[in-house]
Amino acid sequence: MYLEKLEIQGFKSFAHHTTFLFNRDLTSIVGPNGSGKSNVADAVRWVLGEQSAKTLRGKKSDDVIFAGSDKKSRLSFAQVDLYLNNKDNLANIDYEQVVVSRKIDRNGDSEYLINNNKVRLLDVQLLLAQANFGQKTYSVIGQGMIDSILISTSAERKEFFDEATGVRQFQIKKEQSINKLDRAKDNLSQTEQILLELEPRLRSLTRQVKKLEKRDQLELELAELQTKYYSFLTNNLNNDLKKVGQDFEVAQKQVSDLNQQLVSLQTKLDKHEQADSRQEKFQALQNKLQYTQNDLNKFLKEKTILEGKVDLKLMSGGKTDVVWLRNRQGDLNQAISKNKLSKIEHEKELANKRSVVADLQTKQQEILKQFKDLEDNLQNNQELSAADLSDELAKIVVEQDKLELSLETLENLEGLAKIKQSFKNLSQAVKKLWQKLKENPETKKVNWQIEFNKLLANKDNLVSEINDAQTKVAVLQHKLEQVEQQLEHDQHELNKLETELKAASGQSVDSAEFTKQLEQVEKNIKTAQEQVASIEKNIQEFNIQEEEAKSSLVSDQKKFRELQHDFNSKSNSLNEVKISLARLETKQEDLETEIKEDFPSFKLIEVDSVDVESARSKIHSLRNQLGSIGSIDEAIVQEHKEVDERYQFLHKQSEDLHEAITHLEKIIKDLDDSISTQFDSAFKNINNLFSKYFKQLFVGGKAQLILDIKEVPLNKKVNGDNEEIGEDVEEEEVKTKKQYGIEIMATPPGKKLSGINMLSGGEKALTSIALICAIIANNPSPFVVLDEVDAALDEANSIRLAEILGELSDKTQFIAITHNRATMHQAKIIYGITMGDDGISNLLSMNFDEADEIAA
Repeated sequence: MYLEKLEIQGFKSFAHHTTFLFNRDLTSIVGPNGSGKSNVADAVRWVLGEQSAKTLRGKKSDDVIFAGSDKKSRLSFAQVDLYLNNKDNLANIDYEQVVVSRKIDRNGDSEYLINNNKVRLLDVQLLLAQANFGQKTYSVIGQGMIDSILISTSAERKEFFDEATGVRQFQIKKEQSINKLDRAKDNLSQTEQILLELEPRLRSLTRQVKKLEKRDQLELELAELQTKYYSFLTNNLNNDLKKVGQDFEVAQKQVSDLNQQLVSLQTKLDKHEQADSRQEKFQALQNKLQYTQNDLNKFLKEKTILEGKVDLKLMSGGKTDVVWLRNRQGDLNQAISKNKLSKIEHEKELANKRSVVADLQTKQQEILKQFKDLEDNLQNNQELSAADLSDELAKIVVEQDKLELSLETLENLEGLAKIKQSFKNLSQAVKKLWQKLKENPETKKVNWQIEFNKLLANKDNLVSEINDAQTKVAVLQHKLEQVEQQLEHDQHELNKLETELKAASGQSVDSAEFTKQLEQVEKNIKTAQEQVASIEKNIQEFNIQEEEAKSSLVSDQKKFRELQHDFNSKSNSLNEVKISLARLETKQEDLETEIKEDFPSFKLIEVDSVDVESARSKIHSLRNQLGSIGSIDEAIVQEHKEVDERYQFLHKQSEDLHEAITHLEKIIKDLDDSISTQFDSAFKNINNLFSKYFKQLFVGGKAQLILDIKEVPLNKKVNGDNEEIGEDVEEEEVKTKKQYGIEIMATPPGKKLSGINMLSGGEKALTSIALICAIIANNPSPFVVLDEVDAALDEANSIRLAEILGELSDKTQFIAITHNRATMHQAKIIYGITMGDDGISNLLSMNFDEADEIAA
């Protein structure tokens, strides 16, 4: 690889587009002071990525753009293009020619390009490092670098040697890997911190979710078991109730029929006993009929007279329709008044009946509660058999063994409360068993049976009373509704009549008075007619009934005695059925209450058979387990899912980061090994070449490079001379790292010097040149720009330097900016730089090979 071409436009004094063409031979750039020769070296530094404005002899980044002159205005941008021949593929890029470009404008916007593709500065540096040159070391060497090599610290020289030995590309990769490693460790630290925060929450959520899953399983199992258990009990109870209910309906119907027959017969018998003789009753009916007919005739006569008067009056006034309206209004007012009174009476009576029903129902609930208590006492106080006694004692022994085991395994005071409760339960069980053994169950059963019969009789009476009261309430309610409907209808018609009466205005006072009298007479007539019809009907019925009564009296008395005997027998049977039915209804109410409290979502199913005792014990056990679990928020499942997903994601990220850190640490170690191996080998060779070129330039003497390695504390700072500064820390906290430095020992022939600072200016320059030549010889850069490095040399030393450059020309391409004749004499191409009064550098070139061909 070598430099083929350099194009400069707008950079410093090169305002115009300027092109430098090179070959592998030595090229000299000459010109008077101030013509802009060194700007060529600055352009090379700048395009290779130099960031320091001071190194480029400026104050800010846009100082590299042509600033203008009296005859030329300033430019808005600067651009340098570096053309490299890459046929040997020294640069790791698939192009035979590599063009590195850099451009900047006055806004401060800068960009790097490789073969017209935008890249980062880091990409440029890595590409150049792989090709063994860069902007910070010996690719561009000026007078300042010649002096700085000797006056710089040993640590600063180490940086120079890093690129000289060809390890810069590894260091760039190492720095990238270290940055990635630091970021990975930071990310890992943050991830692990979050994981530490998530783990307790995830464990807690996992436990709750497991409890929730277990609770769901228990609830499902409990629901299935309760459904079967309650369905079995309900179905059996319903079957028993249905059967007993059918028996009850049959018996009740029989008793009711017999009772109705008895009442009917009794009524007939009472009538027979209380009736007057036929002649007296018949004469009374005849007298009443005659009296009523006389009244009727009188009312009819009065009506005829009043109607005639009203008709004459109304016809004379033209208001014949008013009479009818007022008559109707009177009828409606009378009906409404009567219905309102009836409504008030019905409401009072209905309220009283409802109060009676409520009192009876309260008494019924009290009796049912007494039934329940009595049944519980019967169930809980049954006589213990030998098997039952054995089971009770076995349970007590098991509980005692558990208590002893708990006492033996007690580790702290937290379990003491639980042991106390267990001991209390055991004591209660023993007392309960002892109480059962002391009591006489047979005596209690007799007393409870007597009490049960009393309660049952009271319950039956209450049921009958409640039914009768409820029937009366329903009848009264129906009557009240009828009265209210009639009131509403009459009121609506009355309102309509009042409207019509208002419209039919102008009636005379006399007409209104006749109308009122007529209404009263019509009412009297109607009443009298109804009475006459009723009396006539009674006389007819009396004659028929009187004959029949005599013949049926004897038959009814005989039938009454037979029905009375049958009624008593059926009533006894009905009472027995009522007792059975009451027991079953009580059980049903208790079962429904239990289902409502314990299993509200119960749905009845068909079940063949269920072990009731086993199912009841299992239900109790499942409820205890659910009670110990308690209630858990359903949102816990979603939260657990989210936390677990985040935890698994972060855990995977943590594993990936651990793997990445291990991989990066291995890469860094491999790079350290490569850097160490290559640096040690190159350093030894450079040291030998340094001694060789030093002797060649000084015609004798000796020189060598010394690699200085120190252990420096990480928590102490060091200055440029490796002197420690800052506060000391405790010995166990001190961590160290290796710090490398390079010392230069040079002794010209015939002298004894204690250090390089004792050398003269010329000797320092020759020593630096010898070192640079040794570096170039060891790891030749594709090209080297020498910016007046021979300015301090005399003619003899310049000739020696020119000879060395001639030797090294086979390894690298030299471009020398010089005033020295020996260097110009050695060059194959000479570019002359001039500057006119416009402040712009202009280019003149001379190729000696072409000149020789032309001269020949």
